[in-house]
Amino acid sequence: MSNADPWDRVADGYEASAKPVFSEFAAATLDLVDIRPDQNVADIACGPGTFTTLPVERGAGVSAIDFSARMLRILERNVALGNLDGVSIHQGDGQDLPFEDNQFDAAFSLFGLMFFPDREKGYSEMFRTLRDGGTACVSSWAQLSLCPLFDVMAQSITRLDPSRRPPKYDISSLENPNVLSAEMRTAGFENVVVHRVERSFEFASADRLWHGLTEGSAPIAVMRSRLPAAAWEKLCDDAVCFIDSYAGPFPTKLGATAWIGIGRKPVA
Repeated sequence: MSNADPWDRVADGYEASAKPVFSEFAAATLDLVDIRPDQNVADIACGPGTFTTLPVERGAGVSAIDFSARMLRILERNVALGNLDGVSIHQGDGQDLPFEDNQFDAAFSLFGLMFFPDREKGYSEMFRTLRDGGTACVSSWAQLSLCPLFDVMAQSITRLDPSRRPPKYDISSLENPNVLSAEMRTAGFENVVVHRVERSFEFASADRLWHGLTEGSAPIAVMRSRLPAAAWEKLCDDAVCFIDSYAGPFPTKLGATAWIGIGRKPVA
């Protein structure tokens, strides 16, 4: 997940299917941080701008950066359609930000830094570009046992593809809120608090659930790219049948849990 190609592949599907889920967590994040008019905000690994436009609506300026050109084209389109002022868009690496030191009042990486090959660099760059007293916010999904919505997809894939190992809770990843808190403190942030945010979503059918999850999923895009078209279609048919029995009856609601870590850069 550390290169742009899988994200380019799913950009359109992400906007249509995954963004409504992510938008709930973006809104919850903004409720946890006091963003004021005329502040300067960074949105790191911004994708199609699920979070980007929210601080703008409060009068803030946002510098949005992502390495996926197709995600950024969607963001550009949405900014133009919304006639939004105050958004600057950059293609680049969150581990090597093209921004000046002490530039931002707040910096966010929602479900982005969790994929960085070198998370330490991600935190370091966020710290460098924040002004003294600035707010840092990093979010990650919790383990699958707390995310039935994603567990359904994981279970269906591993049962249908025996070569894939069942996903396990990685205690060293940001699935673990203690790791998120510790890494932010190690990066130099103080007053770190990790918030637990849960949301539920209703799905009308197993088919809508499967396609809604997979069309915007970069990991699924990688798997799909390795399969012949006929094999992929069969996998989808089998997955829908499995989901219907595993998560039904439909319509049904499934939840997801995120950890949202918030800290501040000390005042020198």
